[in-house]
Amino acid sequence: MAPLQSNEVKLVDYMPAYQPHFERLNKWWIEKYFTVEPVDEDVLGKPDQHIIAKGGDIIFAMVGETIAGTVALKSIDTETAEMTKMAVDEAYQGHRIGWKLAEGILELARRKGLKKVVLYSNTKLVPALNMYQKLGFREIPVEEGRYERSTIKMEIVFGEENRHYAIANGLINAINTAVPLLRQIPETVAAERISRGKWSPKEIIGHLIDSAINNNVRFIRSQQISLLEIPGYAQDFWVKGQAWQFSSWQELIDLWAGMNKHLALTIRAIPAKALQHLIKINENEPVTLEYVVTDYLEHLKHHLTQVKIIL
Repeated sequence: MAPLQSNEVKLVDYMPAYQPHFERLNKWWIEKYFTVEPVDEDVLGKPDQHIIAKGGDIIFAMVGETIAGTVALKSIDTETAEMTKMAVDEAYQGHRIGWKLAEGILELARRKGLKKVVLYSNTKLVPALNMYQKLGFREIPVEEGRYERSTIKMEIVFGEENRHYAIANGLINAINTAVPLLRQIPETVAAERISRGKWSPKEIIGHLIDSAINNNVRFIRSQQISLLEIPGYAQDFWVKGQAWQFSSWQELIDLWAGMNKHLALTIRAIPAKALQHLIKINENEPVTLEYVVTDYLEHLKHHLTQVKIIL
């Protein structure tokens, strides 16, 4: 099937006539990966009673006259709902219908004035979890007594999901732009120091790896401590000590890109309230974690310009 255009997928509200499709789509994926539990049978067979009548919503993705996917918003209290029972027809997977459904149900939750949405899933459902994480969901502790198959719980708090996601997305964009350009630089050019006392491109990228190592610790530890006091690092000493000048250029690029892709995940996972925790580096005045995260990206871009990578 050719990729679907966004205007080919239409979201529609629940009608009782759509109940068999709600049940069909969800039973397919549950049976494929897990076991249909009694609670599934009850909710899928009676969504009017268990979801709609309790203030929830169900939407469907239509491709032409075909119902290709569905997702529900189940009310928990006046501020919170659960995104649940998302399913996409196997024949239509790979066309971002799940994204469209998730974005549609989250927009519906915002319009209803909800403050947050939670979901329960399983860690083996890797593509779904990656999508949720990119949409703004963060992992939180999962309580007992839900579905047997639930091994992870996530939540999105409206108004908090975009503050540091822009930095994480900017980091990914920088990696995707820079890596092909860095790979075009020959090994001999990457190893050259243009003058005594200046870093070579190898050492500049090595310095950015050192920055990733040190800031990874800052990003994690500062979430636990409201005023974190942490030493800085002597950048020239680290560059020499790590022997970046003698590393393979292509391996350096891979290491730099991999570490920063991981840092993008770390940044997305930071709870919004932790962004205001303070960090005191050496004898400098304390700054917020939000400042450190923002400055990390600016520092990275600055050093990339030194190897002629313009972002």
